[in-house]
Amino acid sequence: MEVWKEFEANQLTHSAAHYLIAVHDIITEQGYARAADVAKKLGIARSSASLGLHALIEKKYLKEDANKFLQLTPSGQRLAVEIIGKKVVLKRFFQDILKVKPYQAEVDTCKIEHLISSETGANLFDFIRFMSSQDPEVNKVLEKFWKSKEMPQTCPGIDQCPVCETTCLKEWMPAKLHVVS
Repeated sequence: MEVWKEFEANQLTHSAAHYLIAVHDIITEQGYARAADVAKKLGIARSSASLGLHALIEKKYLKEDANKFLQLTPSGQRLAVEIIGKKVVLKRFFQDILKVKPYQAEVDTCKIEHLISSETGANLFDFIRFMSSQDPEVNKVLEKFWKSKEMPQTCPGIDQCPVCETTCLKEWMPAKLHVVS
């Protein structure tokens, strides 16, 4: 499969991930969940929630009993916990390491939390733990990185750049993004 087609191979759509997490959170908070609870939590119509939840039931991530109470299946529970974990890791990375403002970090996290692989999530977790350590050498690296963003930087040219491959990537970034506000 061509790499760009991998996007379509995700286990869940963006909405389905939010429905699954909502069910998980509601069950954690009140011990049970119904379609109406999910609709209320997500701020959507009950009919929309019912359709989305039905798709998760078909995929066997949820079960619904005779009284219309929702339950996470073991695979649904694992998937919800994994997405929640990736959400925490991504948000910490954006806010604590990259110093993205909290609202933007939340938006960016929401866009990709269900799209990254387990491997990427786990490696990012390990990276954040390392970068968040009290090791003075790690702190020096982070300080040096943030100080370097405050100074004007010249591009070494596409042939010597360790990041760019065929196009200078710095050219497409707005100048205001090069300096931490």
